[in-house]
Amino acid sequence: MAEVLLSPLVDFLFKRIFGDEKNTDLLINFLNGVFEDTGEPLVESVEILNPFLDKDAMTDKMSVLDIRARTETHTLVNIEVQIRNLGDMRERSLYYWAKLYERQLDEGDEYRQLRKAIAINILNFVEIENGHYHNVFRLRGDDGRLLTDHLEIHFLELPKLRHSAADAERRLVRWLLFLSARTRDQMEQLAKGDRVMEKAMTALEFLSQDEQTRMLYEARQKALHDYASAMHNAEDKGRREGMQEGMREGMREVAIKLVRKGASVSEVEELTGLSGPEVEEIRRSLD
Repeated sequence: MAEVLLSPLVDFLFKRIFGDEKNTDLLINFLNGVFEDTGEPLVESVEILNPFLDKDAMTDKMSVLDIRARTETHTLVNIEVQIRNLGDMRERSLYYWAKLYERQLDEGDEYRQLRKAIAINILNFVEIENGHYHNVFRLRGDDGRLLTDHLEIHFLELPKLRHSAADAERRLVRWLLFLSARTRDQMEQLAKGDRVMEKAMTALEFLSQDEQTRMLYEARQKALHDYASAMHNAEDKGRREGMQEGMREGMREVAIKLVRKGASVSEVEELTGLSGPEVEEIRRSLD
């Protein structure tokens, strides 16, 4: 058993746990924690629409490691984790909601076929200046009337989370405490007697013990840190592109380690986002 558990707040690991098709019960339980907190109908089943890491996920604009799912009522859900505040979270969330909503229609489809889309943002910083850790935004007029229920954006802000023993019985609070727990003891206490959370804990322990996962986790943390620094400090497009290239080189270093440990080309592709020819080139260079 690994001495230190990896943090499920790193988007790569969050997706590995909640975006795995074998763990749809975890995703359903988390979503129902969000929905029951605002009095919305619960879901019984979900289809994960992007269960695999996108090909260039690790070197793209640090925004692709989300979870997209569809419920049994055809409601679309996008879940994103953000550790650092880059100053664009509201616009970013609206943009990803819009992409999720727009992708429902093919050319010639009717607008009446569109279904509700929900964006859920889990933030490790304060975005909304109030005392609520769970804020929900919908499309309403000046008189408060709801124009449509198709737009819904949730912000779950971990730094605001304050809980009593009674709060800890709430499903959403327990999940947020699980995600933000700093020690194994804290997680084990939350998981005790809770079958679904025990499964999440087991999945986290398994991933924390996997050497390849730990290597990619560390690379992802570095990429997130470097990208955040670049966005704050870069003065022109050239410097940002240079940082992107640096992150890609970091993925090549990870790929070299994986190849040396005997990982297959497809495994290295999935874990690093490098192309097949790039991985083959690395393999040849090591022969």
